[in-house]
Amino acid sequence: MQENTQQNQDVDEESKKSGRPRSESSRKSILDSTRRLLTHTTVQKLSIEAIAKKAGVGKTTIYRWWPNKSAVIMEAIFSQPAFNNVLPTPRNGVQGVTQQLDKLCRQMSGKNGRLVAEIVGEAQSNPEALKIFIQTYLQDRYDTLSSYIDGGKQTGEFDTELDTDSAIDVVLGPVFFRLISGQELDDDFIKDMTTMLIKALKA
Repeated sequence: MQENTQQNQDVDEESKKSGRPRSESSRKSILDSTRRLLTHTTVQKLSIEAIAKKAGVGKTTIYRWWPNKSAVIMEAIFSQPAFNNVLPTPRNGVQGVTQQLDKLCRQMSGKNGRLVAEIVGEAQSNPEALKIFIQTYLQDRYDTLSSYIDGGKQTGEFDTELDTDSAIDVVLGPVFFRLISGQELDDDFIKDMTTMLIKALKA
């Protein structure tokens, strides 16, 4: 294994010197290796060195695509189909908010929830990790909720005096509190949260 790793490192360095295009297969191997490593280690304990060794590449190859460990991990996790944020076109604001809440809770249940919780924990002490988390995961959900809530205010479904940013905090706050405190984001929680949110948002 050491011999293969060194050979890959030599190839990486030679490719860099000659200006050859980066290998997409190496990039895929890095992401796959990161996902495999995270099945038996934590986000905090995982290192660039471990990812490089598992993928059979040099660290320089990783840093050509990603600025740091957090960026590698978040792309590896959030690029998976399970984390897409594709939602059916809602009939109204209520249905839109409900669908987004349900999607968010289901994405952060089980093993995936453990990974997101660890990413959130890492982001609390790492401003760069927080920025990447917002860009790669949270911003899209935030923008979607903003669109649904503003639409509901325009149609009279929701209180027109609602502050949209505060309303989004009310939606996301309980979900992330449950996540980081290790509680289940189960069907009962989703049902209760949906009922309370719609009552709070309605005009």
